[in-house]
Amino acid sequence: MDPVGLLSYEWSEIGKLLTNLWVIVGLIIFVATNALVSLIFIPSLVASFHLPPIVHKTRPLFYALAIASFALAVFVLIRVIDQSDVIARFYDDYWI
Repeated sequence: MDPVGLLSYEWSEIGKLLTNLWVIVGLIIFVATNALVSLIFIPSLVASFHLPPIVHKTRPLFYALAIASFALAVFVLIRVIDQSDVIARFYDDYWI
């Protein structure tokens, strides 16, 4: 580990990296919420007559939102992997 202080460029890259990691967390929570609504809540509430049967037609929308947000999370993960080279500038052994 190099004892030299980090430059502003490195701090901004670390900030982008951390922001993208939090975006991934939010997207995965969004995926899980949409999957739960489309796979569990809507069919259960329609079967118990708490929701009208017409609500069953909204399930593909929730499926599409879950798939699209998962694809976006994978895209952001690829960006995070590309941005992680900033760590090697000041800490060479980050796979410990």
